[in-house]
Amino acid sequence: MELHEILASLPRGKEDKPLCMPTGELVFDPWNIDGPYGHLDPEASGCIVLMFSKAMDPAFAGKAFLDGVALPKCVLRSMPQMGGLWVVGIGLRGFATEFGRRYILHVEGFRDTDGNEMNPQDFPITVPAMEAPRAEYAAHEEIALRAAREGIVLLKNSGVLPLKQGSVLNLFGKGIFRFRTSAGGAGEIHPRYRVGLVEATRKEFAVNRELVDFYRCDLDLCPPADMLRRAKLLSDTAVMMIERGANENKDNNSAKGGFYLTDAENALLKVLRDQFTHLIVILNVAHPIDVRFAENCDALVYNGLGGMLAGQALTDVLCGKENPSGKLPDTWAKDYFDIPASRNFYDSVDKPYLPGDSGVYVDTVYEEGLYVGYRYFSTFGVAAAYPFGFGLSYTDFAIRTENVTFDGSLKLELTVTNVGSCSGREVAQLYVRKPETLGETPERELCWFGKTRLLQPGESQTFTVTVKPGNMTVFDTRRAAYVMPQGEYGVFAGNSSQAPLCGSFFAEERVVKQAEHLMLPPEAIRELSKENTESFPKGEKSGPKGDKAFTPVAVRKKYAAMFREENRSEKLTFSDVRENPKLLNAFVCQLTVEELARLSVCGSHGWAVNCRGEAGFVHPLEDRGIPRFPVADGNSGVNLRVPNIGMPTGVTMAATFDPELMEAIGRVIGEEAKELGIPLILAPGMNLHRNPLNGRQPEYFSEDPFHSGFMAGCYCRGLEKAGVGSCIKHLAANNCETSRKYNQSLISERTLRELYLRNFQVAMETFMPASVMTAYNAINGCPTATDEELLQGFLRRENGFDGMIMTDWNSYDSMDVRDAVDAGNCWMTPGEMDDTHLRPIVEGVASGRVRLERLRENVAYILKTMIRFL
Repeated sequence: MELHEILASLPRGKEDKPLCMPTGELVFDPWNIDGPYGHLDPEASGCIVLMFSKAMDPAFAGKAFLDGVALPKCVLRSMPQMGGLWVVGIGLRGFATEFGRRYILHVEGFRDTDGNEMNPQDFPITVPAMEAPRAEYAAHEEIALRAAREGIVLLKNSGVLPLKQGSVLNLFGKGIFRFRTSAGGAGEIHPRYRVGLVEATRKEFAVNRELVDFYRCDLDLCPPADMLRRAKLLSDTAVMMIERGANENKDNNSAKGGFYLTDAENALLKVLRDQFTHLIVILNVAHPIDVRFAENCDALVYNGLGGMLAGQALTDVLCGKENPSGKLPDTWAKDYFDIPASRNFYDSVDKPYLPGDSGVYVDTVYEEGLYVGYRYFSTFGVAAAYPFGFGLSYTDFAIRTENVTFDGSLKLELTVTNVGSCSGREVAQLYVRKPETLGETPERELCWFGKTRLLQPGESQTFTVTVKPGNMTVFDTRRAAYVMPQGEYGVFAGNSSQAPLCGSFFAEERVVKQAEHLMLPPEAIRELSKENTESFPKGEKSGPKGDKAFTPVAVRKKYAAMFREENRSEKLTFSDVRENPKLLNAFVCQLTVEELARLSVCGSHGWAVNCRGEAGFVHPLEDRGIPRFPVADGNSGVNLRVPNIGMPTGVTMAATFDPELMEAIGRVIGEEAKELGIPLILAPGMNLHRNPLNGRQPEYFSEDPFHSGFMAGCYCRGLEKAGVGSCIKHLAANNCETSRKYNQSLISERTLRELYLRNFQVAMETFMPASVMTAYNAINGCPTATDEELLQGFLRRENGFDGMIMTDWNSYDSMDVRDAVDAGNCWMTPGEMDDTHLRPIVEGVASGRVRLERLRENVAYILKTMIRFL
């Protein structure tokens, strides 16, 4: 029976007592930090949810016990997302922690609105068993551990780190039991096992168990004075955990508990600073936060979200087994409102939450222009808490540059020497300042980076660096060309975006790449300029609008399909094409319009309870021999309900600044995807970090387009070396989750080219991926999924992309599939098994709205991709 049928059959009269019921099998996963309902109601985070048969009275608080232990958190709610049913969320985080164990949950004392108190009820709760490490995956898991270690960034250290092995570890804060290892949504992982914070630290330290037990309260409370005294007698060092999560489909906000610290966090920090000689703070956060408290702590470690082995990686750094070598992929501002993009980002701290499918059309004007991240802070002289590319080590390094020359490319030698007392790795970074003969430019822009091998004390490594002209251009909007402007260029070399000037060179003007005008804004965008002190963004034109469409509607130019019609008298099958790919066009020409449309619409998803979690599949056509072709999410693993590898999130991977490691990460995920029968992974996500509150911040890589694009290209190379297709996403300017299907990015041509298309361009130059996913949002009046200038002009003509293009899932909620197909979007997702989205395509061909040659071309790209990876 369906849920509504079960509820309708229950006694619900005035005299009937309320019945408490499970929503399904009661399984609690301690690693699913927010639980299945936390994204719907933050108060339900970490809860098992039970529903009531009747409306309940919130004035009467019931009680819950787990194996006789009183549980402190019971959240009684009428939940709109469940049809207004009354439910109770019972907090099990920190209590149901033993894997493979069956608990008994006892519930009593709740009363309905008719005054009837429930009969006490018991429910079995299962914590699933966790696999032990398996020898056949040891090499894969070593890469996951290395990625987690190298993604940790040491932000401050007054000498208190590393801690002595075997010493007592006093852990404080609710983050002990909220230790996050992944993002939610597409970036979620389903690893074979995980190594958490407490279990990992116990292997190297004597963990103060009394404090750990205290923080089962799931609050950042200050322990009682006698407990603090006992802790101080054990160790004069306090370690506080601060956590923040992030989830697809919901942006974070600037409230306390979002960007800013809560009152409880601040109060606990103050007590620990006053009571202990040393204070270490661990940032287990999905996005940058306010770290002005750092001046009052002795060490600050940015742990990020480190995947299945996050606890071990963090412990290895704390005890000195691993010397931290991560660098920040973002500038961390002192205050959220120091960030220019803050004025044009929908901040729900004082506005209603707008989920992705809200139906509310929102404009987001990119008034900050080119000045994103360190481009702003370095150009305008604004002090940041920590700059892009920054990260400390337990040793020290010296960086020397020599022989800076320019002969059409920038060339130099860069030597890194370990001048400290222990071995370590360093990231050398090169920035260039461009002349302003074609318009103003940021004070510096990253053009190269390299990570050393492990250097022993006194050891050096020399990089012979060549920077190609394409990494030193501006986009000249008069000529629609990427140009190296004439004039003097400054060169900065060091280990962060605050690198010192090390040389300069003069260059004549040079057109590096001729392009065309694409995706122009409907009107001029007022942008931040160092020439105008009054130009700081105001955000007056951003926000919800009354329109029921993206307006003004942009008209995009048409591009002729490149498909060549070929006819064969004999009937061909997909097997024939696999044996001889030259038959592809002839095979496509034999497909009927209905068959072409069927292949153009994804055959639905596999997210139902009884499915294994595939994101979708190319619909098989048995008569033509075309097999089922499944795809899965997988930024940090293969996002199926099947245990597999669990890598760190994208931003933590990017913090490694290690291209070789990034390729290895992609290869491992690809090998596990292949083992699971997944020929194409919907990753990497690589939109720029325009604003730290973006809900998908941890999935994406960086605020810098060169860094993001290069690391993404390396990831794609690794995946495809394993024989699994990659998919760069989301093209383009998908920089928020608020009303994401109805959010329009309004961007100037130059900013779009130099930032939000540049990262995809660099990725394709590094390694051409098998597929590209368009974004939910519109850009300058046109949804990206239907933007022919984006798909045909930018992707195919300018950058030579010859793979499969797909929509993001359910993009057709805010666009027409006929427009998407005719623009060259090959695959409508997630689709369905019926003809809901197939029929409009067939009718579009009949009416001339969808060009038959374009439809055939789209299908040819799908089949070409399938041939490569099946």
